[in-house]
Amino acid sequence: MGRCGYSEYGYGYTVEEARRDAISAAKEKHGHEEGYSGGMNCSTHDNSPKCIEKPILSKTCKVEKTVQKGARKWETIFVIEPSWGGSYGQSKILRNSTQAKAIAEAKRMALENHKEYVVRIDKQLVQGNQKIATISPKKAKRGKWLFEGYARC
Repeated sequence: MGRCGYSEYGYGYTVEEARRDAISAAKEKHGHEEGYSGGMNCSTHDNSPKCIEKPILSKTCKVEKTVQKGARKWETIFVIEPSWGGSYGQSKILRNSTQAKAIAEAKRMALENHKEYVVRIDKQLVQGNQKIATISPKKAKRGKWLFEGYARC
């Protein structure tokens, strides 16, 4: 095992973002090589990067509203979910139901699975466009950093 020098560029709005970008590029270039590729992805990153191009952060945003044609239709749903934070598949959504039916179903599930459940009421959009606007920063530009150092090879 030895040491190899590396030099990698990274792009981002922050140094951390640029470091992640440079590591990703090194993985693409060198692969994993079980931790001994000689690329930035095998180093400890204890050096300071050099800023080549400063990022330009936006101070204003552009807002594009989505025009809704027709009415949005919402339905009331009852959600039965595990109180212990169970995984996907252990929740149940009841549509066209009532609170009493949702509680009865939760009782059945609690007795069947010997677990505690929570019933909550929610609204869900069933007709119409969910997107109401697109917001993006104006005139932003990612910076460029040079990362240099040594890695295992």
